[in-house]
Amino acid sequence: MTIMNIHKPILVDEILSFAGNDNSLNVLDCTFGGGGHTKVFLDKGYSVFAIDKDPNAKEIAYNYKKTYNKLNFYQINFKDIETIFHHLDLKFDFVLLDLGFSSNQLANENIGISFQINSKLNMNYLNSDINAYQIINDYDEESLSKIFLEYGEIFQSRKLANFIVNSRSKKNIETNFELIEVLRASGVDFRSEKIHFATQAFQALRIECNQELHNLETFLKKIHQFMNHQGCLAVLSFHSLEDRIVKNYFKNNKFTKKGLFHNHQNWGYEIITKKPIIASKNEIKNNPRSRSAKLRVGRFLN
Repeated sequence: MTIMNIHKPILVDEILSFAGNDNSLNVLDCTFGGGGHTKVFLDKGYSVFAIDKDPNAKEIAYNYKKTYNKLNFYQINFKDIETIFHHLDLKFDFVLLDLGFSSNQLANENIGISFQINSKLNMNYLNSDINAYQIINDYDEESLSKIFLEYGEIFQSRKLANFIVNSRSKKNIETNFELIEVLRASGVDFRSEKIHFATQAFQALRIECNQELHNLETFLKKIHQFMNHQGCLAVLSFHSLEDRIVKNYFKNNKFTKKGLFHNHQNWGYEIITKKPIIASKNEIKNNPRSRSAKLRVGRFLN
């Protein structure tokens, strides 16, 4: 089956401005997705090592390899980079971690992370051990409340968890649209004037299913081992929980003005983006998904 690739990469020019013009660069694209950023890197002449756990990404990469001989693709989760690159003894001049979803994933009804498509409750895109159906229908009230508070930042998380438990006692909640109606009927204030009211709850379920924050933290603890001196690490995040982790990572591992590493190690980062870079009004108009993107970049020093 041929995958229709409808993905638009975000903040392309801004990301390229940190990569430079040396076509001998080794670039690591940690979340290949629809291949948008990788294609831009390849068009610049860089050697690109791309990884993604999604099997659909593998097919897109296979098609790219027919045109680009400087692309290497590995089907792994970015948190497991050492399984490939310790073995290959590779270090990188530019590393991009794009934590957003490709448009292909949003349109995939089998994954079911969109509000627009009535899918069976799933939201598991990494073939992990749990899906949204199990969380909604099997987790106890306390566990649901904790997930909605910590991962969705829903202040009335206890009220929401209680309503879901009562609703599922009459009938299992099986689809995205059924869940949205339960959320609508819950009476919870989602504080969502600018976004779909179900955004926070869907985010919480997705993070729990795929262990997104854990994966990010695991990756950040080890990526320095695979970076060349003066190489750049660029992270594109899409909600405050991710951005906070990235911001604190750079802060805790920064190279200080006194010429010392804040982490008391022999490595750290010069923080290039004092504030995160966001999409321009024109990009947001052409690609509304870019409106929540935040780009932070650090230059690795050792």
